[in-house]
Amino acid sequence: MALDRILSQSRKFPDLLLGGPEVEHLDARDAAFSRAIELAAIRRWTTITACLRPHLTKHWHLLEKPIQAALVGGTAQILFMSVPPHAAVDGCVEWTKQALRPGAAGFVNAVLRKIAASVVEVLPHGTADILDRKRRDLLPMSDGSALRLNAEVFSEDHAARLAEQTAIGRELLLQWIAQFGWERAVECALHTLVEPPIIVTPVDDCTDHPHLSAHASKGFAVWSGPHSELVAWLEADPTRARRVQDPTSAESVANGARFLQNPPKVIVDLCAGRGTKTRQLAQLFPNATVLATDPDPVRFACLEELANGHPTIRALDPEALLREAAGNTDFLILDVPCSNTGVLARRPEARFRFSKKRLDSVLGKQRDISDPAIGLLKTGGVLVYATCSIETAENIRQAKRLAKVHALSLIVDERILPSGIPGCTPQSYSDGGFHAVFVKQAGSTIRAATIEDEPE
Repeated sequence: MALDRILSQSRKFPDLLLGGPEVEHLDARDAAFSRAIELAAIRRWTTITACLRPHLTKHWHLLEKPIQAALVGGTAQILFMSVPPHAAVDGCVEWTKQALRPGAAGFVNAVLRKIAASVVEVLPHGTADILDRKRRDLLPMSDGSALRLNAEVFSEDHAARLAEQTAIGRELLLQWIAQFGWERAVECALHTLVEPPIIVTPVDDCTDHPHLSAHASKGFAVWSGPHSELVAWLEADPTRARRVQDPTSAESVANGARFLQNPPKVIVDLCAGRGTKTRQLAQLFPNATVLATDPDPVRFACLEELANGHPTIRALDPEALLREAAGNTDFLILDVPCSNTGVLARRPEARFRFSKKRLDSVLGKQRDISDPAIGLLKTGGVLVYATCSIETAENIRQAKRLAKVHALSLIVDERILPSGIPGCTPQSYSDGGFHAVFVKQAGSTIRAATIEDEPE
C-alpha cells in the first residue's frame, strides 16, 4: 500500500499530497506503518534520489515510474527507518514484480542492496558537520546524527549539496541564502528535518500529568503520550480552551490583542482552517462573539462542529459572514494561505513546491482575500495579518502594501524564524511565521491599488 501511494506521488512530483484513504481498511499497525513509509519518502524525496544516483545506470527521470517508486520506498526504509534492509528489499522486489514485471525486480534488488551497503558508520553528532562545506558524504538525520556514506554522493556546489542533504527545493534554498545568509539558511534547512513535537496550550503546570513537559514558551507544553490519551486530555477541559498549537501561531493573536483599546464585542477569524486560532480567540475574549469561516468544505465542517459545542463561536459561510460583520468588527484575523516555508517540518509535502511562479500566485490570492476584508473593520479596529511563511514577499511587503492601500496604521511586524535543529530538545522547537498588526484610524479610506503598490 505504501509503494502504491509512492507510485502515485512520483507521477505528481513536486505536487505531493500527504496521506489518503487507501489504508483505512488495514489493521491499525499496518496502516501506521504504511503512512510512516510514505512520510519518510516524502520528507526526504530528493535526498533519496541523490543517494540513488551513483548506483543507477541511467538518468533518474528515464526510469519507469514503478521502478522509481520501489527505489524511493525501499531507500526510505533502509536509510531513515528501523526496517531491516533485507525486509525492505524483499518487499520492494515482490511489489515490483506485481506492479511492473519480474525482470525489473532484479534491477530494484541490485540497487537497493547497494544502498544498504553504502552506510559506513553513524556519527552521533554529525549534523554539526553539515556546516563544513567540504563534506559530500554526510547524510543528516532527524535526531542530530549523520550517516557517513561510502561515496561522495552529494553535489560539489555548496547550495545544491545542502538542498540535496536536507531535501529542500534548490530555488527555495537560494532564496533563504539571499534573505538570511548562509548559516541561517543552513539552520532553516536543517529545521525541516526535525520530527516536530506535539505542543499544547494553555498549560500552567506540567507536574500533574505524566505526558506533559514544559515548553520553552510560557503556557505551552510538549505532549509525549499516545494520541488517544491526548484526545481524552483535550476533551476533559470543560472550558474547551485546550488545543494543539505552536507558540508562533499563538503569538500573532496574542500580539494583536495587546493593541485593542477596549474589550472586543465582534471578532472575525476569516481564514480559520480547523479553528485553532478560533479557540484561542474564544479563550482570550470569553465575552465576545467569534465569527469564523473557511472556504474549504472539510475545514468549514470542523468549524461548525466547534461552534456547536461553544457558546461564543459561530461558524458562518464566507458570504454570510461578510454581510453580518461589515464595518462592525473590532478584531480581525487574516491567517492567509501561503507557501508554508516556516512550517515545512510539519508540512513536508510542501517542501518541493516553491517557485517564483507559484509565489506570484500565492501573493495574488493573499491580496484577493485581504483587500475586501478590510471593510469588515470598524474605526479603531485591530487587524492581524499572519502567515506561516518566512518569505519577505508574502510578509512585510504585503503588510506595507495593505497599510498604504487602505490607509491603515502598521503597528507591529514580526518575522519569526523556525527554532530547533536535529539533536535539539522538543522543548526548544517552534515553527516559523510572520504577523503584522494594524489599527484602522478614523478617516481611513480604501483606494484602488496601483502598480507602485505591488511587492518589489
